[in-house]
Amino acid sequence: MAEPLRFAGPRGPRNDQAWRTHNAVASGAHASSHNQKQIRDFCQFLAREWVGNRHHSYAIPSRGKSSAWSRAVDGKWTAVGLADAASKYARSGKSFSENKAELDRLAADLQSAIYRNSSKDVCYILRAIMHWGGVDNMHRQKRTFEWIERNADEISDKLCSAVDLIKDEWASLDSFDGVDLIMNSAMTNIVSLADPEQKLVIYDGRIGGALGFFVARFAEEREIHQDDLADQLLFALDRETKRTPDKKRIRFPVLFGQARDRCHALMVRRASQLIWQVAKECQASPREIEAALFMWGYNVAEKPDK
Repeated sequence: MAEPLRFAGPRGPRNDQAWRTHNAVASGAHASSHNQKQIRDFCQFLAREWVGNRHHSYAIPSRGKSSAWSRAVDGKWTAVGLADAASKYARSGKSFSENKAELDRLAADLQSAIYRNSSKDVCYILRAIMHWGGVDNMHRQKRTFEWIERNADEISDKLCSAVDLIKDEWASLDSFDGVDLIMNSAMTNIVSLADPEQKLVIYDGRIGGALGFFVARFAEEREIHQDDLADQLLFALDRETKRTPDKKRIRFPVLFGQARDRCHALMVRRASQLIWQVAKECQASPREIEAALFMWGYNVAEKPDK
């Protein structure tokens, strides 16, 4: 049997540099092990929610861009468990299978254009992807359109770099500075489809809100407090009140603000790793998990468990 750890540091005073380094490494290893277990536990928790009986519902405005959806569900969307949420996916009046077919086509077209290094075709397809995602408003997405235009000549290399950096969990994301590389809700649609392995998921306010919802309930059920929650589960959320879950136990960071592009890229990385693991646990596809979270996260503040 291995000898138990003792509290004696290296020779010399306890406040010397060698002891502090030894202590920091030991503490870091313990924290890392604890965090990894907590993340695995959360993945299993979320996988159980796939076939669980948690009820979620919210009202849908009868006016504006959601009016058609509101009429289709008589003003209220409701689901029991994430699999049910995925089955009730609706976007622009289309079902999950219809939207997935469109995404698959856009992904194939984009990857082909990148492979051919056809900047003109890539830029054209990017606009089609943004239109699909409903994020092609010239005013709201001014920064994104300007970045695409400024980098049009090397857009293929830029997108490949973005995909590679996010997928490499050890790579620095400092290049996502808003100048070299950009990341926001619109761009998560793009990098998700640019990835030939399709390992990157879309991370917008709705998916972030849903992940925050389930992290909050995971923490509540296990009596995990803020200081004990793994950083990887502190998903950054947007500013909309309806996308922010109950804050009684866990406070989530804000998606926007300083270093927002780097933060958003990090969220894509973390959410992608987690959703792929959950998909394996519950034998669903990552796109199905993504779709379920998208629907669930439209409003996570209104009667979450009623």
